[in-house]
Amino acid sequence: MLNTTLHMVPLLKPLISITLIAFIVYITITTSLKKKISTRVAASSILQSATPDRAHGVIFGKEKGAVFFSPANDEGHTIVFGGSGSGKTSSLLIPTLRSWTGTSLTIDISGDISTNCDMHDKVIFEPSNINTIPYNIFNSIDKITDINEKYESLEQLAYMLMPESERMDDNARFFLTEGRKILTAALIAFYSQGMDFIPICEFIIRNSFQNLFSAIDNSHCEAAIQYINSFQGANEKNTAGCKQSADNAIKLFATNSKIKKCIHRPVKHELCFCAASVEHSNVFIIIDDVQLELYAPLVHVITAQCLDYFSSRPAEYTHSILFALDEFASFGKLDITAALRKLRKKHVRIMVLTQSMADIDLIYGRSERMAMMNNFQFKVVLGVSDTDTQEYFAKLIGNKIIQNHSVSRNAKSVTRTYTDIKEYAVEPAQLAHLKNELLLLYPDGYIRLSKNFYFM
Repeated sequence: MLNTTLHMVPLLKPLISITLIAFIVYITITTSLKKKISTRVAASSILQSATPDRAHGVIFGKEKGAVFFSPANDEGHTIVFGGSGSGKTSSLLIPTLRSWTGTSLTIDISGDISTNCDMHDKVIFEPSNINTIPYNIFNSIDKITDINEKYESLEQLAYMLMPESERMDDNARFFLTEGRKILTAALIAFYSQGMDFIPICEFIIRNSFQNLFSAIDNSHCEAAIQYINSFQGANEKNTAGCKQSADNAIKLFATNSKIKKCIHRPVKHELCFCAASVEHSNVFIIIDDVQLELYAPLVHVITAQCLDYFSSRPAEYTHSILFALDEFASFGKLDITAALRKLRKKHVRIMVLTQSMADIDLIYGRSERMAMMNNFQFKVVLGVSDTDTQEYFAKLIGNKIIQNHSVSRNAKSVTRTYTDIKEYAVEPAQLAHLKNELLLLYPDGYIRLSKNFYFM
């Protein structure tokens, strides 16, 4: 038996070698496949991490020295919720702008954002500063060659100046709608005569509705006259109320001396800001927070015109634009939901910063806010105190299963009972006390990160 075994040893050696080689090949192939799968998963992930100097895009937060971000050239809009002092601008917006590789347009409520962003091709529009560059409201309209399209754009401008609010009753909505007709008629009639925006607003404010209607009739512009024909024979008190509604919408532009100086078509060789400027510049619109309510009509029309421009952005423009809206609820009602859907394919990413859902609901209503939220791929919570916002995010994050263990005893036996109980993965009340942490919700789930303050 021993001899037989000894004779088999030489035969086993090749077999062992073949088996060993096969095992090595299997391990190599398996490892390679795992690496490929891992690389493919990482490459397809919409959330990436890198060292601070290599993170370029929308910056969310950090963990163990790595910064988590969405690359600038990727798709996906972002909404940020946080109360005053929670770090919306200092931990998210400013780091994002500093790392952004495309161009940007930022509504800077305090002026702190611009001063802390040293960027190339920087353009600042600050209406309270008499030395600021002008904004040309008529820029895009002047470039339209078809006269009917010009008139449509002027009517759209009237809608931007007189937007509806969710809280309007039927009476207020009537005066707004009819007042918008008067404003549209005046814009078309006097634009056709070569007047600029501010002189048109001044003329409307200075005149009664009778004199204004007479001037529109004398323009012989049928496209304008048709908007006021319906007022013929109408109750004069109601017509005066409609005119007053139009006056209220443009009062800022007709009476504020600083605004009148910074809103006009540029003179020869004058640097000017318009919606198209963001194609080649990083634009900051600086509004002091104490003037925000006063300048709200201006901020609203600029924001609305920029969204309109982005929606029709030529397909050949492929570099990424970041549109950052700080204190979002202060701008009045924008056509933001449609823009969120359209701009995803236009290489424009919107970043909205607001305090709570209650602020959005006041302007847009709950139904539109829900539709709006569905179009934000990234949702960031830095700290929210209102219960509706807390409940929304707690439900969105989901539940965890907790096993409850109970023991009952009697004289003869011991019974153990195990019950699965669902609990919030993150309790709603915790969202008010995140301190230096934030929660990021994205399509693959959620992650808790440390805030990435630009000054740290």
